[in-house]
Amino acid sequence: MADNEFIDLKILKMIDQAELPNPDSRDNKTEIAPENRTIYSGIKVGGKWFEFEARTLAGDKITMMIPKEFKELDAELAKIKYPMEQRPQTILTDASGTINLLLNHMDGQMSNDDAAMIRDKLFAMMSRLNPGVKQQAKGEETLADKNVAYVEFTNPALDGKIYNLMFFLELEAKPLMVSFNCLTKSMKYWQKSAFEMMRSLQILPGTEL
Repeated sequence: MADNEFIDLKILKMIDQAELPNPDSRDNKTEIAPENRTIYSGIKVGGKWFEFEARTLAGDKITMMIPKEFKELDAELAKIKYPMEQRPQTILTDASGTINLLLNHMDGQMSNDDAAMIRDKLFAMMSRLNPGVKQQAKGEETLADKNVAYVEFTNPALDGKIYNLMFFLELEAKPLMVSFNCLTKSMKYWQKSAFEMMRSLQILPGTEL
């Protein structure tokens, strides 16, 4: 065998070894077909794995599955990214700052039957303030014995067009708004997971129902 053929074989073997799944790597999840991946198995977005965990939120009143790497957005950055005076109370984001979860336990009275009304009222107000908001779909589900009303929409922003899943429910007789958003170019990876996150919501014991 010629020396160059031997070198070629060594290179091919090295490539084969590099492509084998590493048992200590997150890539060992590649045996799960992409369409079957959930927030409970982890999802892969652009070659990066996102693992999820149950996180206590809304003043220790609820838990929800969210990406482990989500951190509280720095207060100064929050003022820049969300310049409105009444910005969400909790803003969690990934390392890139382009995937976010917002929570706001708002003032005002609300009953469990008011979820759809609150959603429609606040979304109409949002649409008037920002004509670029485009509704995609809306609906209602029952989660943790609560009526949950959601709306999917897109809107223009400084860092590109944004996909949003926003939902509302009554928590201790006040509206709780939760909103997930990401760039629309990542929507194909995150839309299913956003709904799974919403459906993972649990009310913690001791919270007034």
